[in-house]
Amino acid sequence: MLLIKQFPSFGFRVLTALIIGAACFALYFHRAAIVIAADSHWKLPNKTPSTFSIPKKIWYKLGPRGMGPEILNWTDSCLLKNPTFTREFLTDTSADQYVKTHFSHLPDLVETYLSLPIPILKADLLRYLLLLAEGGIWNDLDVSCENISIHEWIPEQFRLDAKLVVGLEFDVGYDHDFPRQFATWTVLARPGSRHLQTVVDDILNEIKATKHMYNLTSTSELSLGMVGDVVDYTGPRRLAVSVLKSLSEQLGEIVNERNVSRLLSPKLIEDVLILPGYAFALSANKYDGVKWPNGTDFVHGSPLVTHHYAGSWKNSNGGEIV
Repeated sequence: MLLIKQFPSFGFRVLTALIIGAACFALYFHRAAIVIAADSHWKLPNKTPSTFSIPKKIWYKLGPRGMGPEILNWTDSCLLKNPTFTREFLTDTSADQYVKTHFSHLPDLVETYLSLPIPILKADLLRYLLLLAEGGIWNDLDVSCENISIHEWIPEQFRLDAKLVVGLEFDVGYDHDFPRQFATWTVLARPGSRHLQTVVDDILNEIKATKHMYNLTSTSELSLGMVGDVVDYTGPRRLAVSVLKSLSEQLGEIVNERNVSRLLSPKLIEDVLILPGYAFALSANKYDGVKWPNGTDFVHGSPLVTHHYAGSWKNSNGGEIV
């Protein structure tokens, strides 16, 4: 696996970024929310104890075309503003080896992952597996970090309890109701999240159901036409549905989209921190005219990342080809 660390001559730029970040953090609204204690039940070999903070590592997955200047600039922005973090770029080969090594105790999962012929499905599953095994931050290649340091993304009052951090995608400023989903281009987690385990289990079950429906003998026979909307199958909608289901099971009561809709500030439910739309998806939300419940004007906080919507997976192959 290729480990790329911070370039050494960034001193002045790092100091400038940290000063700007401190100023922007004052604009980021942190409010109270639901906190109910519980333990994660899913175990991984040599798993880091759940009391540890989110690891300071950013994960990326390269496509067959590798990394051009634009991607390098976007990914560099995260290290520039977070000089104590490391990053790792996985290739197709190193990602396959990672899954074989870290999930050898789950041979059915390994076989399914290695056999997936659709790149975006494989990339979606990979992000959940990486965060399960080691935790850290997953970023898509077309994500750049803004001026608030990652250390400040989790409000201080939630840092002890938050084990999974997700951000709403489309949420505020629409005059009709619709299913909510969590952005998958940036996800933070401690290792061993029971909620991410549910996401993985649900994806594996979905793949089994599709194979049964189409009478397939191997996962390698799957096609995009069989799986339907990738957003629902492995992407942002899958992440939201499975995490809310897992929270419901953990709490013994229904947790649904009404609990996470039209958020104006971060909300902690059990050990999952849900960030408002402006955090990871400012361009997908509309805050003009929005007010707090007390009638005062709402001014959104600073975005944490910008997603540049390169959309390399949106083609008939479901992913980048050479």
